[in-house]
Amino acid sequence: MSTPPAPAPAASPRKLVAGMMALSSALLFIVFLAEDFGGLMATLQAELPWGLVLRYLVAMAAGGALCGALLSGLFGRQGLGGWLLAGLGGIVTATIAGMLGSLLGLLPDLLADGWQTRDLVAVGAGALVLPLAATGWTPLLALWAAVVGGTHIRVRRLRS
Repeated sequence: MSTPPAPAPAASPRKLVAGMMALSSALLFIVFLAEDFGGLMATLQAELPWGLVLRYLVAMAAGGALCGALLSGLFGRQGLGGWLLAGLGGIVTATIAGMLGSLLGLLPDLLADGWQTRDLVAVGAGALVLPLAATGWTPLLALWAAVVGGTHIRVRRLRS
């Protein structure tokens, strides 16, 4: 007689927030990139630096995952204060993840060329990925808020 399979372990709040913030950061980068290269993609698709695009996409997702894991305690709290903390966590995560993603994306260039002033500008500009992406595609704010809100609700269920 065989024993029934054990139920799958529940995801930890930290892993859930890390995954969702990685998704959110990657989404912000994709929208920002589509806005920036929108006209070029139709005409010069074969000439776009797809390796560089993939490197930055992975770097932005990694930055979001790390920031989400570090700030997971802001998600899943009860009441209006919990919602405010989750919103703050989403904004701070997007800001720091953009900077960290830019830094991680630049890492091969930094190792090859050393630190230069333009690198500091690029890392600082990463902090603006949320507002810059939302400027070109306004529904992004609603989608981003839905990801942050959904993460908050799911984490609250895991914590209760």
